[in-house]
Amino acid sequence: MPLFLAGVFWIPANPAQAAGTSYTIKQIGELPVGTTHIVRAANDSGDIVGTIKRGKKGPKGAIWGDGGERSIVQPRPNSDYSVALGINDDSQVVGSTNTETGMRAFRSLGDGSSAFLELPPGDNSSAAIAVNSLGQVVGWSSGAGGVRAVTWDSTGKVEVLAKLQGSSACRALVINNAGDIAGTCDFNSRYRAVLWKSTAGKSVIDLGMLPGDVWSVPSDINNKGDVVGTSGDAERHRAVLWPKGAKTIKSLGVLTGRVSSKALGINAKGDVVGYSEGGNSRDHAFIWTSKDGMMDLNDLLPANSGFVLVHAIAINSKGAISAVGYDESMNPEGHLHDEQIPLRIFRLKNDNTIVK
Repeated sequence: MPLFLAGVFWIPANPAQAAGTSYTIKQIGELPVGTTHIVRAANDSGDIVGTIKRGKKGPKGAIWGDGGERSIVQPRPNSDYSVALGINDDSQVVGSTNTETGMRAFRSLGDGSSAFLELPPGDNSSAAIAVNSLGQVVGWSSGAGGVRAVTWDSTGKVEVLAKLQGSSACRALVINNAGDIAGTCDFNSRYRAVLWKSTAGKSVIDLGMLPGDVWSVPSDINNKGDVVGTSGDAERHRAVLWPKGAKTIKSLGVLTGRVSSKALGINAKGDVVGYSEGGNSRDHAFIWTSKDGMMDLNDLLPANSGFVLVHAIAINSKGAISAVGYDESMNPEGHLHDEQIPLRIFRLKNDNTIVK
């Protein structure tokens, strides 16, 4: 039987699970039907950050944690549009909000204050995408000179990063605690994954893509320097891993019955989470390990849990996973699209303990 604790619940895991791994599952948030909701990142404490639209008001950044859902303080309180895109272990949140002249990157601090981040000379718009434990932020800015990948130090000072030769625009998307940054550079409207290494003076490195593919995008980088993301063409795409120091790219495969996959997070151990999609089946969240390969996270839940995990967003150093899914009883017709059913935000733990 489920154990209810102060409005949330833990379901003890069945010890006989695939590959010897099982997870307890805890709901920490709920997203209403028909709203704009994007869950983007999580920190090691399990706080999850994203953007949600409720009622007639514009989208706003939010954090979901053990205390429920709470709004993010913005530097422009009357903004009618904002997005929250990244969070670090000190609960600093980064994103962007609209102003009179364009979208502006901001950092929201744990003490309740927030501030806009500096624009490069001549630019009028920016977006902050990720922040590391040192308070270093990455994203992009734009203006008459086009779209440029940028990084901000802990004081908010901005630095423009190098482009791949021949590229039309670049964006920085993720950063680790060593200051290594991964992102994309554009060629004829197709993204190409790149890396700016902190030890190489921020010179840009082409990460490439799987043979035959035409685009690639990174989604996370761990503190070792391993990068995960997606590589694809017009028909399908694969979750991929770029191991640190290796001049190779590894396909992580797809779940049975699906045709594509995307990797969204990686931890220090090298475990990867994401989702697999396509065919006539609904998206299912996965975990990939070097030992067991890609596994459907739904197969690792307690028997008859009643939940379906759609996307696994992040995995922390302890192996806890942040995911989005739904209650099977709320989806009797098996809808394939998120906007047709109420989604829930979950935290998964693999230690089979009930946390109060």
